[in-house]
Amino acid sequence: MNPKQDQSRTLHPPLTYQITKWYNIVFAAIFIIYGSVKIILSILDRNYATITTPVFFLLLGIVLMSICLAYREYKVWGWYGLIGMNVLVVILALFNITLIGNIILLALSMTTILLMLAPTTKAFVLGHH
Repeated sequence: MNPKQDQSRTLHPPLTYQITKWYNIVFAAIFIIYGSVKIILSILDRNYATITTPVFFLLLGIVLMSICLAYREYKVWGWYGLIGMNVLVVILALFNITLIGNIILLALSMTTILLMLAPTTKAFVLGHH
C-alpha cells in the first residue's frame, strides 16, 4: 500500500467506524462520570461504607476508555476488546430483559457489534496492520 492511500484512509474513516468509536467512548465516559460523582458525594456525605461500588465503576470506566482509545488508534486489541465488551453488555442485558433500560442497551450494543463486524469497519481497522 502506498503512503498516499494510507493517508487517505486515516483522513476519511468510514461512518461505521465513527459511530462505533463515539458510542463506545460515551459508554466508557458514563462509567467514569458516574463513579467520580458517586465518590465525591460519598466523601461529602461522610459515607465511606458504600464507596467501593463507585470506585469499581470508576476503574471499569478507565479500563473501558483505554480500550476505546486503542480502537481510536487502530489497535487490533482495541477492536477485539470493544467487541468483547459489547458482547458482555448484550449477555448481561439478556438476564434482565424486563427493564426498558436493558432493552435499550441490548439494542445499542447489538447495533454496535454489527457495525464493528461490517466489512468496511473490519477492513479499516484491521487494514492498518
